[in-house]
Amino acid sequence: MPGFGTTLPRIGRGARRLSVTGAVIALAVAALLGGADLIADRAAAVPPPPPAPITPVAVAQVVPQAGYQVTRRFIGQVEAPGRIDLGFELGGRIVEILAQEGDRVRAGAPLARLDTAALEAQRAGLRGEHAALAADAELARLTQARNDQLARGGFRSESARDDARLAVARFTARMASLDAQIAGVDIQIGKSTIAAPFDAVVGSRVVDPGQNIGAGAPVLRLFEQAAPQLRVGLPVGLASRLAPGGVVPVDIDGQRLDGRVLRLRADLDPVTRTRGIVVALPEDARLAFGQTGSLLLEEVVAEPGFWAPVAALREGSRGSWTVLAIAGGPAGETVAPAAVEVIHMAGDRVFLRGALADGARFVARAPARVAPGQAVAARAE
Repeated sequence: MPGFGTTLPRIGRGARRLSVTGAVIALAVAALLGGADLIADRAAAVPPPPPAPITPVAVAQVVPQAGYQVTRRFIGQVEAPGRIDLGFELGGRIVEILAQEGDRVRAGAPLARLDTAALEAQRAGLRGEHAALAADAELARLTQARNDQLARGGFRSESARDDARLAVARFTARMASLDAQIAGVDIQIGKSTIAAPFDAVVGSRVVDPGQNIGAGAPVLRLFEQAAPQLRVGLPVGLASRLAPGGVVPVDIDGQRLDGRVLRLRADLDPVTRTRGIVVALPEDARLAFGQTGSLLLEEVVAEPGFWAPVAALREGSRGSWTVLAIAGGPAGETVAPAAVEVIHMAGDRVFLRGALADGARFVARAPARVAPGQAVAARAE
């Protein structure tokens, strides 16, 4: 039967294909299982990774405070106890200036002079006129004496005696007038020299020799040579805490000085609405008048919180601040963020307010960045 003989070879070829496919699949499965066993063996041969190292950190404890103390600075200016713009009472030409800027002068020391040639000539003329009157007065007195003698002998009338007596009085009065004029010229010559009214330091020289100036025009500025002072304006409440004689700290260009309160003004500055206070500084302080200084006053702010190092702060989300609190657990000590609010900063410390309990520990400093949840080894700060 030809049809049956033709079908048998087709069935044989399909069976051979199936057997080849099965063998390939079996080989693939065997290779896969063998590779998995090889990977497992190699994984078993690799040692497990060591545990993560524990980071040592310095910790601090929360010590609640009822408030904090803040140092307030009030800016003022160093000034001399006395300052004067010195000038001549009379106008004229300056012939000599005897002190220069920065010189220290004693009270009464001459500082500048005006040209007095015209005044001296006037005084010489008045003295000459005075001498002539003195001669006339002497002649009048001699005449009066002779008339008195002749009148007693009946050789002179009473009117002649009166004329001689009144002539003496007239010359005496004119001499007195000349004496007053000479004294006035002497006063003007004296005022042509200005002298230091007190022990002083010359601050500035306004004019030069040879210059003509009017009466009262400033020539030299003098600062009294005494302990410098600091003038400061304070709020009324703070000023009322101070009293004359009290000692207050002063800072001038980083130099700390002990000042002594001299006086407080009774009124308020109309512009700043502050009360003026004058503080005496040490005499040996090397300060320049006009220098800026600060009066330091301590003030307690009643705000509860605790102190922490600046290094303990961590930046949180949306501009907030956190610290890393120490938390204990089965695996040891770890850290967790705790939100805080910065109230005040003073140097390398900050005054914080947060939800940390009294005595709670937090990371004050760490040698490297510590992440929340990381195991740490805490040590006292």
